[in-house]
Amino acid sequence: MNRIILAYSPANADLAQKLHESLLKSGISPEHVAGATSWPEAVFHSGLPVVMLVTDNLLTDRKCMSGLMSELGRLPAGRMIIPVIADGKNADGEPVPTAIDRMVNMLHYMNHWQNVWMKVSSEYQNLSGREKQNLEQEMDAVRALANEMSDIITVLRAAGPVSLAQFEANSFSYLFSTLGIQRDHTTVAQQEQTPPAVEQPPVFHSEPVTEPGGKSETTASGALPFSVIEGGIFTPVPVGMETEIPVMAAQETEEIVPAGIQTIPADEAVEQTIRDADFWIQQGFIENGLELLRTAREFYPDNDRINRAYEVGMQKLREKQTSPEDSETVTREPELPAAKDSDYNWQQGLTAAAQGDYLYAKYCWDRVAEINPEYPGIYRSLGLMAAEHLADEYRETAIVYLKKALASAPDDTELAVALEKLTGTPAMPSAGPIAASTDSAPQQDTEAVKNLDSPVVLITGATSGIGRATAEVFARNGYRLILNGRRRERLDEIGHHLKQTYGTDVLLLPFDVRRYEEVEAAFNSIPDYFRQIDVLVNNAGLAKGLSPIYEGRLDHWETMIDTNIKGMLYVTRMVSPGMVERRKGHIVNISSSAGKEVYPNGNVYCATKFAVEALTKGFRSDLYRYNVRVSQVSPGHVEETEFAITRFDGDAERARIYEDFRPLKSSDVAEAIWFMVSRPEYVNIQDVHMFGTQQASSVLIDRSGR
Repeated sequence: MNRIILAYSPANADLAQKLHESLLKSGISPEHVAGATSWPEAVFHSGLPVVMLVTDNLLTDRKCMSGLMSELGRLPAGRMIIPVIADGKNADGEPVPTAIDRMVNMLHYMNHWQNVWMKVSSEYQNLSGREKQNLEQEMDAVRALANEMSDIITVLRAAGPVSLAQFEANSFSYLFSTLGIQRDHTTVAQQEQTPPAVEQPPVFHSEPVTEPGGKSETTASGALPFSVIEGGIFTPVPVGMETEIPVMAAQETEEIVPAGIQTIPADEAVEQTIRDADFWIQQGFIENGLELLRTAREFYPDNDRINRAYEVGMQKLREKQTSPEDSETVTREPELPAAKDSDYNWQQGLTAAAQGDYLYAKYCWDRVAEINPEYPGIYRSLGLMAAEHLADEYRETAIVYLKKALASAPDDTELAVALEKLTGTPAMPSAGPIAASTDSAPQQDTEAVKNLDSPVVLITGATSGIGRATAEVFARNGYRLILNGRRRERLDEIGHHLKQTYGTDVLLLPFDVRRYEEVEAAFNSIPDYFRQIDVLVNNAGLAKGLSPIYEGRLDHWETMIDTNIKGMLYVTRMVSPGMVERRKGHIVNISSSAGKEVYPNGNVYCATKFAVEALTKGFRSDLYRYNVRVSQVSPGHVEETEFAITRFDGDAERARIYEDFRPLKSSDVAEAIWFMVSRPEYVNIQDVHMFGTQQASSVLIDRSGR
């Protein structure tokens, strides 16, 4: 019996039951996941192909939607997900049409979650104490959904959704063909001869079965038995054998989507979008309104009304971000959508394009263009990809991209040819070579490197706080610098400052330490004259959230573990072999007082810093015989950093934790790092544990004033 995951909202259990019975007769054993506490994680945990019933109930179910974008983003290449579009139902059992194929559908569900967020936010204002704290987690989850809904629908659309009718046609031929499996006619015949009375009921899992096995299994939770066919759960279709999915006529293959949602005229949809966006902007929730307008611009890039409304919204957002008193007028304004860093989105787009997921690549690169329109080659990449792979749906958008790219590179013949194919009109480029792409190259000063005899320090997380202060100290002392961070604009700014101020040589490496493929690619791109890294400062790290373990958010935990532990390991793995070979080097890990004592609600963050402590000792025990020094700095509270604002997801009010005492400054920690590194080579200062005078431990702080 071939296995799949059948994922759906609990409100659609009756539909899932009908599908279950039909699938069993066709030789498919579905394992059900319906509204578990961590529904997205449970859906994708087993590694089995997923059939997801995309209904109005699912798209408006917080348990099903929360964390879904994160899980979808982690799916490996080739992992199968089949979205099946089906009617939902309301409280009275009446059908509710579901569609995700047009802009107005995206807006419908984005608006739903934004309205829910506003309702919960209003309730939050009227609560206090424990009730307010409990609602805060709910509000954060809903706010995230309001920002992520367009992303979720974009990814589901890219996965190739089919209607329920298409999915069920010819005894699920589409499913067999998509999974590349052969129908087991013996099993089907046996299923058809089995009386309904002995047919087993569907199995519901909060966590799907993860044991693939090599034999028939019956799980403790009562899962249906399965058998492995020809050495694997799914039997591939032999080469040359025709699949069983029939060739449908054009009218049969059209998406069956109820007219109630998608027959809104385009001009009416545009006007409604502008009205909805204006409502959010006028209420002070500017990013919510901008998200609606961004989605509309995807489909109508040349619509003057939408573009004007978007520019007005962006101007209001800029004014809001520069207004010092604004945080007092609106409580908990939604932060900008996660991962709005141009380099992060660029790399995400590269990965998606390499996997053939061009729609998601377009989404990522659009974000890059929005954050930094001058990002090298962004419109070129967008234009060429959209022209080649998305022209059927985004022809006008591709033309806009190509024209923008040609405006800055009029001699680029490849752009001109692509534009001519779309418009039928020659772009008339002047003769000249195709512009070379420098999108992913490390950034460094165009002047020749002149300090080749100076030692090299690599600092991760150098765009702010301790990392930036450390770069300043090392530049002042004559080191050449390799600076890492995810924010290219910040790196450009600090690199220019250090070059102008100290005359130092600076190599900028924008990559995310959490992603090994980015780390590896960045290190492979380092030029020879920077490859001998004498000092590594593993500074990149963060805290997310401040909640008891029973209220902790999985995305916060994973971000801290991936950054504070894995990121440090990835970078050290790239740098340490050179130090071992040269029998010389110094690694300084930035830990925390949280790595020495656990404090209430610090659980996972403290655990990651305890791991840093253990790994530092492990590094030292492995490297001392090669004359490589390993140290760590463990500071308490440090101001002049983005630690607090990051921990509280951009909530400036909650991040005001240093106003009633004087903590350390980032420059104090940087000076401690420099002291360690500048000692004679036979001296290895293993740990500096430092607090401000008014702080005696993680929980003992004199808050009587500065």
